[in-house]
Amino acid sequence: MGGKRIGVTVGKFNPPHLGHAHLLRDAASRVGHLFVILADHADQTLDAADRAAWLQDAAPANATVLVTPDDIPVANEPWAKRALEILPEPPDVVFTSEPWGPGWAEAMGAAHHMVDEAREHVPVAANRIRADLRGNFRWLVPAAKSALSHRVVIAGAESTGKTTLAEALARRLQTVWVPEYGRSYWEGRRYAADQRWSRNEFRHIAHTQHDLMDDLGRRAEDGVLVADTDALVTAVWHRRYMHADDDALEAIVAAHRPAVYLVAGLDAPWTQDGTRESEAERGAMHEDTLARCHASGVATHVLEGSLEERVDAACAVIDALSFEPLA
Repeated sequence: MGGKRIGVTVGKFNPPHLGHAHLLRDAASRVGHLFVILADHADQTLDAADRAAWLQDAAPANATVLVTPDDIPVANEPWAKRALEILPEPPDVVFTSEPWGPGWAEAMGAAHHMVDEAREHVPVAANRIRADLRGNFRWLVPAAKSALSHRVVIAGAESTGKTTLAEALARRLQTVWVPEYGRSYWEGRRYAADQRWSRNEFRHIAHTQHDLMDDLGRRAEDGVLVADTDALVTAVWHRRYMHADDDALEAIVAAHRPAVYLVAGLDAPWTQDGTRESEAERGAMHEDTLARCHASGVATHVLEGSLEERVDAACAVIDALSFEPLA
């Protein structure tokens, strides 16, 4: 490491939260390079590789997360010996927020720096998050929020109020919502001389829609991410324009199953906004959407009535979603 001081910290990071991110920022600011040992255990709900990826995403550039299948022993000496085997080189300084930290550092021949032992800077603990994930969702690091949020997809045919419902639902829940990328893409190509669609365009739309979900999911404060359509809806439009299905597109659908589909009903009046063109096909596309949702195995609910009635019904469905405690 070119003579720069080497730091190390350790934890289960189960799950990675903002207190962990604070620890890593503080530690990394004091050394040339920081190694973060993530300890695994067989009975943990969250995969160690996932936790490491979420933590690395939140870590400073000079920090490297290392995963070990070992649990953290109670005694400092055997754990210090194991840590020295894991690390590329012995540390100069150890960073923890725990009372056992100084002893562990001494056993490795390193100095110790305590970071926010009283949890005053970030008042959260991983065991509290595991016990009530939704209630403490705001404390997760961004990548963990995106991965662990329940994705609620508003599906349906054209002019059934999907976008209005998605935005109103996000406003009610005070969470993020994902606009329909396919509409923006269509807006960009609407004046092209050649209006024929290609399979690759639909694949691109589906991939980008889910990329947007991943990006906006990083801000899902309530454990819920609302999306205006997904790859399944894109597949319905593919069949509408291409008169066939596409295996690659269907694979995207299968790889991105939401927590629930909320299908906007046909009781919404058709409204021509200058861009819509499928009024004659609306009924068939609704039935295709509904059939695909049911076939996916994802819980599916049709929402009808006024906007307020739809939002109330959607919230009831979301409140019933399971946020099981984590181990």
